[in-house]
Amino acid sequence: MSAIFGIINKSGMPVAQSKVNAILTSLRHRSNDGNGVWIESNVAMGHCLLKVFAQQNFEKQPQTISDCTITADARLDNRDELSTLLGIHRNQLAITADPTIILLAYQRWGDECIKHLEGEFAFAIWNKQNQTLFVATDPIGYRPFYYYNSPDMFIFSSEVKGVVAAKPSPNSFNEESLIEYFYRKGKANITVNMEVFALCGGNSLILRDDKMVISKYWTLESTGKYNFKKDEDWYDCTRELLYRAIEKRLNPEVPTGITLSGGLDSTCIANILSDLLLKKNKPLYAFSSVLPIGHKGIEQDERHYIEIVGRHCPNIIQTYVEALGAGPLSNLDEALDLDETFPNVFFYMDKAILEAAAKKEIRILYNGFGGDYWISNKGNSVIYNLINNGNFGEAFGLIKKLSKKEGKSILHEIRIRYLSHTKLYNGIRSIIKKEESNWQNKTFLHRDFLDNYSVEINKRDNYQTSLGMKQRLETGRIGRTISLLYNRNSWYDMDSSTPLFDKELMEFLIHVPERLFIENGIPRNLIRSAMRHVIPQEIVQRRDKQPYSPGCPTRLINQKEELIQILRNPGKQKISEKYINSNEIIAHISEIIPFAGFGNPSKIIDIRVAQAVIVCYLLDKLHNIGYSV
Repeated sequence: MSAIFGIINKSGMPVAQSKVNAILTSLRHRSNDGNGVWIESNVAMGHCLLKVFAQQNFEKQPQTISDCTITADARLDNRDELSTLLGIHRNQLAITADPTIILLAYQRWGDECIKHLEGEFAFAIWNKQNQTLFVATDPIGYRPFYYYNSPDMFIFSSEVKGVVAAKPSPNSFNEESLIEYFYRKGKANITVNMEVFALCGGNSLILRDDKMVISKYWTLESTGKYNFKKDEDWYDCTRELLYRAIEKRLNPEVPTGITLSGGLDSTCIANILSDLLLKKNKPLYAFSSVLPIGHKGIEQDERHYIEIVGRHCPNIIQTYVEALGAGPLSNLDEALDLDETFPNVFFYMDKAILEAAAKKEIRILYNGFGGDYWISNKGNSVIYNLINNGNFGEAFGLIKKLSKKEGKSILHEIRIRYLSHTKLYNGIRSIIKKEESNWQNKTFLHRDFLDNYSVEINKRDNYQTSLGMKQRLETGRIGRTISLLYNRNSWYDMDSSTPLFDKELMEFLIHVPERLFIENGIPRNLIRSAMRHVIPQEIVQRRDKQPYSPGCPTRLINQKEELIQILRNPGKQKISEKYINSNEIIAHISEIIPFAGFGNPSKIIDIRVAQAVIVCYLLDKLHNIGYSV
């Protein structure tokens, strides 16, 4: 939706209008509904407006009350509660914008105001009286906030490009961003720019006396709030909170869409949205990636299940997106502009879906991102954790149920559910198969480069689902992905809604007994059981989920010549040779013959090849726009 930005000259020198104009130009795609700028001596703050919710009709930002000025990108979920606490008359609440409520909360509670806010937000408040900048992001990190801090200047923006537009120093590539791209390891707050950082979810930032301090104000803790005795109560609460997470993000007065795959997560969201919108006599627009009708080969898509959902939800208007002629190497320049980092290999499909949604003038686009992290977790580590905690009887009981449901032997289930998670088993397996260590065998990056980050790469995620998710949320890694989707959608004038990481839902899931994820021998049991009377039974029972972007391996094969051209380009090789092993990639793909359409390739190009070639291409792009690489 909206974007914010600001500059503080620590020297006390007035902010140059040219710097403000440069940021506005870089964020012009965020100003469809107007923008505003406030400058007072050495401080400038700005706002670019994109209206999606009714309360935004009354936003005029930046806004000053007394000695405090705010610029915010926010959607508050507890407006009624806050209005009572802050003395806002009920008749006035409808015309009171969310940033106004945040500023009044700051004036009432100071830095503690963030503990009273529920929703999605990133805001900055300049307190003229004590010459302090106070910044905060919501607990999950839905709304992005990037900053640059030097002895002379502090710059912030909703996008990296906004910071870079005003940053006085040269741009340098941060090589650690490659570790994040390939492994999702390392520091979650870094960007491709060495001097620009993200303020991750659940953090506040204070700039006072030219010193910056970042504090963690929210952590995901088990509070004992949820302690049900019956499994059905856990399922009922899961469903109730899922409904709430979706409804609070909905404005039925604007066109609403969803990226529908036909899997559990997106189907659950689609059915709830359909129900909510049907009560308002409104349609739900669905956008799905599929293969062309009549394609040849073993590759499959989700049309069958998508059509089941469509028949179940009478107000769905379906759009199938084929992205003909596109592939992992398509539109990479645009991908860098939108994502401001190395894009995932399915960007071509994401772009095609966003373009289709924009044609329908969608203003809120829901997605099912991240369900398999937690609410629809497969429960692969449950047996391992039960055994490690000494719960042998419960573990064996679940193993027998899984064996029966999956049609596999008990020994097979023990190997998959327990042994495969142990260091000893993996060590013996690597010796027998003569494999390199996992972190070396995972990408086409040079080993000399990887050796510098081997400690971070080799860190094992916590196998206990709740502790692993607690770590991902609190480090900000989940929020960074969500906020990337949010900024990407803003280019198409639409809000990105990701309800499966709702804070209230997260605070519930940390209490859920892990066995419920595979209870009765059913992987993803929690969401299947919670939604079994809401979504079609064919979706509840399905076990054959297809890839998000069907046909991606074939698309990559058809871009073989482009792959090789990028790798053999002398200029690109010179830039990327420090990181990418081009010869190893070329050897991997040299014998594969491209062919038209979708079919049965005799050999599949490793999808990690696309990642490496994307990096090779975009490092050259960064170099060409002035980055030191």
